[in-house]
Amino acid sequence: MQKKLKLEDLEEEIKVTIHKKAFEAKKLHCNICDKEMTKSYIDVDIPETSLSIHLEAFRCQECGKEYLNGEQAKKLDRAFALSNVISRKGVIYERAGNFDGSNVFVRFPAQMIKSKNVRAEIMPISSSEFFVHFKKQKN
Repeated sequence: MQKKLKLEDLEEEIKVTIHKKAFEAKKLHCNICDKEMTKSYIDVDIPETSLSIHLEAFRCQECGKEYLNGEQAKKLDRAFALSNVISRKGVIYERAGNFDGSNVFVRFPAQMIKSKNVRAEIMPISSSEFFVHFKKQKN
C-alpha cells in the first residue's frame, strides 16, 4: 500500500548536481520503430537564403526518420533566427544613436538584456550593419 505524502514530508532540502553534458544524446531510439539510431550528418537549407547548415543528426536505419539532439537543435534555431535578421523579418527594435564627441552609442533596454553585468561583442556585417551579442561579464 502506498503512503500519501504530505507537504511536511517534502521539506528536506535535496542538492543535486547535473553534469553539463548530461543531456547530450549519445544514443537515440526511433519513436516509430524503437530501433537504435545511428549518427549521421545532414544539411538543412535555411529558408529565404542561399545558406545551409551542416548538423549532426541521428537517423533510423529502418524508417529513415532523423532527429537532432538538444545542442544541434539549438544551432538550427539560431540559424533560423539569423535568417530572420538577414531577411529583416521578425522583431526589429529601433533606437536613437547618440554621439558623445568621439563615439556613437546606442542604449538597450535592460529588459532586453536580462543582466546588468554584460559585455557586448560587436561583429561588423557591412559598413553600416552590425551583429551585437551580449554575454555575461566574467568577474
